[in-house]
Amino acid sequence: MGVRGALTIRITTPTTTSGGGVASAQFTYINNGDGYAPGWRREFSRTGDEMTGNLYLKNDGRVNFCIMNEDGTPRMWLFKDKGGDGIHINNGNDGGGDYVFHKDGSFYAPLAVRAGGSKKLAVRSDNNSALSAHFNLWGDANRPTVIELDDDQGWQYYSQRNPDGSVLLTVNGDIMANRKLNVGAATFSSDGNVNGSLWGGWLNDWINNTIINRFVKDIRLGGIEYAQA
Repeated sequence: MGVRGALTIRITTPTTTSGGGVASAQFTYINNGDGYAPGWRREFSRTGDEMTGNLYLKNDGRVNFCIMNEDGTPRMWLFKDKGGDGIHINNGNDGGGDYVFHKDGSFYAPLAVRAGGSKKLAVRSDNNSALSAHFNLWGDANRPTVIELDDDQGWQYYSQRNPDGSVLLTVNGDIMANRKLNVGAATFSSDGNVNGSLWGGWLNDWINNTIINRFVKDIRLGGIEYAQA
């Protein structure tokens, strides 16, 4: 049983063409009978094709765009859930987790974000820290530029550009220097010695030359030393 005059015609072009022809394309003519407008439609080629206009995938569930290997295993997935956190991209069977372009404007990478050419700067997480942390760039009229490191318990340190152009580094805790700490022309060494213009060099040498050696010399000469605070 069928509709009088209804017919379907499918034409496939050759795999090689000349003169600007379209290779490996399929065209279908559909006439469903009375009440329907017949016409030709071009089908998408499974061996490579192109289209103009938008392509819509309508579904309230998850709809994936996938690049597959020849054996049918997924090489890449691209999807966004309805009401989800953002656009997900992952490497399919190669693993590595999801890269997420969040709808709040942030970007998530499972391990690190790298920038640069032959030498790269990375922001990395080994995923074994007790707390999460982040760098934040902010400022106001009194503190024009602040680069701050925070974790879930508060700020740890920040570098601040002051209105006069000077820079202030502030730490919310202790500072540990393995060798020395320089403050202007002065140096605080890891052995406790201090070098500065006030002492004419190292404090240890000033004590030896000014107090110990002089005091011992005066004792040998029978002199009397007085110390005043």
